[in-house]
Amino acid sequence: MKKIIARHLAKLQRDLAEPSRLERLRERIAANAYPPAPPDGPVGDRGLRVVRQERIPVSAPDWYFEQELRRSGLWTMMEGCYPTRQAQCQ
Repeated sequence: MKKIIARHLAKLQRDLAEPSRLERLRERIAANAYPPAPPDGPVGDRGLRVVRQERIPVSAPDWYFEQELRRSGLWTMMEGCYPTRQAQCQ
């Protein structure tokens, strides 16, 4: 059992160390985790795809963060949860 776990951890460390292997691993996990969407569905005929996310820099101004929230659609959801300024500040 220890050999199996050690082999698995070594393979995982190799995958994490090399970006191309990590990307292939992510795509394989995403392909197995979600079934392909139907051709007439909202996602399209190719099914779901992996989206690359980038962290917002700490030095970014407040308006940049707000624009990213608006672009992703989270801003409207947040406004629905916290309708007043006082609720948003808490």
